[in-house]
Amino acid sequence: MQRFNKIRRAFGLMLLATLPVAGCTSAQDLGQLLTRPEGSARAIPVAQPSRRFSAEAPATLLVIGDSLSDGFGMLLIQRAQARGLHLRVVNRGRNSTGLSRGDFYDWPGNFSQMLAATRPDFTVAHFGSNDMQSIRTAEGTVPFQTEAWDTAYKARASGIVAEAAQAGTLFYMIGPAPDRNTNLNAHLDHINPLLAQAAQENGGIYFPLEPYASGEGFTWVPTTQLGEQTLTIRSGDGSHFTIRGYQMVADLVLDDLVRRFPSLAPAPEQLAFIALQ
Repeated sequence: MQRFNKIRRAFGLMLLATLPVAGCTSAQDLGQLLTRPEGSARAIPVAQPSRRFSAEAPATLLVIGDSLSDGFGMLLIQRAQARGLHLRVVNRGRNSTGLSRGDFYDWPGNFSQMLAATRPDFTVAHFGSNDMQSIRTAEGTVPFQTEAWDTAYKARASGIVAEAAQAGTLFYMIGPAPDRNTNLNAHLDHINPLLAQAAQENGGIYFPLEPYASGEGFTWVPTTQLGEQTLTIRSGDGSHFTIRGYQMVADLVLDDLVRRFPSLAPAPEQLAFIALQ
């Protein structure tokens, strides 16, 4: 499985290198046109780094979570480099993981170690796709689809966000997009408010994908419209994104970061080459 993941990652990066640029709207334009939705009030102030960033002292962005996080992380690396941002991306997305099965992979515990090792300025997380199951704890099992499950799930997400905030790390909790599987889709729709509360009540940012990758009433859609272009953003498995879809999400997050921290962007003259692409 590890060998397969390495091959998949390498193949994905090769695909990125061959994506067409000339004659179509760039991903940077995509991030500018698809702006963040209104109505994302936070309960407490967002924890943020205070230093300025430069080519000599770039910011560090840590990506954690499931296989979708791995995809977002790959494209955050590629897009940060393509846009010349003063940003180093550390991708720690891990397939088949989530917040429910700490006995399989303990995200709160592992995040603590990653936080200490990488000292990120920013963290981006995506959870939920593998969490449609009972929660395993040291005290026992919390049954799925119960109020106790909701409480325990939100607590696990809240703990991660709070730890990041305590360390002065700006935390983005990505709200999952719809899934083509009916049962999983209902689950993701249900946990989105829990993840939103976990982020907003602990100094993080809830960043929902629903406005960009959903039909009416949180329904799965394979494409999104950008001007006169129809972009295929979801993969054939109904759960993951295409390269274009991951690219869209990466640029949306990066645009939000640059708006908050202008020093992440290079001087205008350094953008000349990118502007010509």
